[in-house]
Amino acid sequence: MSGIENGLLRNIKSMQVITNINAFPEKFRGGVISLGKFDGMHLGHSLIIKRLKHHAKQRQLPAIILTFNPLPVTILRPDLNIQPICTPEWKIELIRRFNIDALVVLQTNHELLQQSAETFFFKTIKEKLNAAVIVEGNNFCFGHDRLGTAELIRQYGRHTGIDIDIVESVRFNNHPVSSSGIRQLIQEGKIEQAAEWMPQPYRLIGTVIQGDQRGRTLGFPTANLGNIETILPKPGLYVTAATFDGKTFGSTTHIGTNPTFHQAIPKIEVFVHDFNGDLYGKRMDIDFFVMLREIIRFDSAEELIRQMNLDIRQSRKFLSQYLGLS
Repeated sequence: MSGIENGLLRNIKSMQVITNINAFPEKFRGGVISLGKFDGMHLGHSLIIKRLKHHAKQRQLPAIILTFNPLPVTILRPDLNIQPICTPEWKIELIRRFNIDALVVLQTNHELLQQSAETFFFKTIKEKLNAAVIVEGNNFCFGHDRLGTAELIRQYGRHTGIDIDIVESVRFNNHPVSSSGIRQLIQEGKIEQAAEWMPQPYRLIGTVIQGDQRGRTLGFPTANLGNIETILPKPGLYVTAATFDGKTFGSTTHIGTNPTFHQAIPKIEVFVHDFNGDLYGKRMDIDFFVMLREIIRFDSAEELIRQMNLDIRQSRKFLSQYLGLS
């Protein structure tokens, strides 16, 4: 589970993460719950969690979120090759910032996905959690063939006495905010627009791996990122910030191939500004702010170097002006 041990119950500050629902703590039963993928933790998710906390505070009940790992679509339709926006750990961190009481991470498998909406509702939500209130987005669906709609949740609520709060979709500049929409914006290189739909910039998390060290010979030593679990932005050059070892540096990140040197294998290369040291094996978090340009082929290494100097200067200007970085 990418760093979350199955069956483990642990504290992350004030929020407990539960990965074995069969060991659901008695102290959290009878709470206010919301069920969803929460990928990207966008503005719609934020509104749902705020409503969740409002009901919990009003009734003095625990606030609980149920989410899935991995995304159900990756099992149901692997041919679509849909990548998540967040790693499991980063999603947990983003949810933790809302200071809810517990997060249940359901292990997504074929057995879970074959459950009917009725079985999941009564066996999990009613029996195991004994939910008092359910807060859901109006577009959320659950159960086999996604038959568990908002209207069905309302019907089950009336039947069981569970109060239901269905939250309308959030719109930004007249567009409905959604995880699928954010994925599309990221894939199109529209990083600034994607960030407007989320409480934070898009973050790519990886491990620094061995590269061909060509950047060093050009005067721009780069850290090559591997072990990426999430969606990649459109190939191009981006203004970014790199965080590792608890420190954040301004950076410029190249995603894609290198046609100038006839390299067809796409890479993620991060030039960390004002840093000189060994990064191999380190975890690196890259926050994306704006796309500088697309990938182009240069006629010579000298021409590429001239353009890179211009790119870095532009990247530093943006970082200094808006983030206080260099």
